[in-house]
Amino acid sequence: MSDLVRLVLSLYNYYFSTDRQLARRLHSLLGFTPSNLTLFKLAFSHKSSVSDKAYAIQNNERLEYLGDAVLGTIVAEYLFKKYPNSNEGFLTKMRSKIVKRKSLNKIGDKMGLDVLLNEYNNTRLSRSMLGNAVEALVGALYLECGYHKTKIL
Repeated sequence: MSDLVRLVLSLYNYYFSTDRQLARRLHSLLGFTPSNLTLFKLAFSHKSSVSDKAYAIQNNERLEYLGDAVLGTIVAEYLFKKYPNSNEGFLTKMRSKIVKRKSLNKIGDKMGLDVLLNEYNNTRLSRSMLGNAVEALVGALYLECGYHKTKIL
């Protein structure tokens, strides 16, 4: 998709889309309006809120999987550069501390992802859903923007 098409879709999403409230929330959260709102809605759709028929494609688990891998890569690259004289064991411990569920839950809470999760789920939210949503959001960002911009955001 060309940059011009993305720009037009982003403007449409922010001003005219039926999902413009989501577009505006994402803009304030991310600093830009995504062109593919469906992808970001999916990032906040937990498996407990969808029917069994569409289980694999209508919840955030696949985005969570992708986001986990991207986040792990970003953190690994950061640590690799920050600690040039550290061994693999140290780097692995540091990465696991940063990307563990408890840390991601806190990040999701600080980001206010509970508001978006409440909007797109018909279930009681658990603490771990925040961390899952962080990973799914990273996955959606990666698909929307690519690795470099995801790393910056």
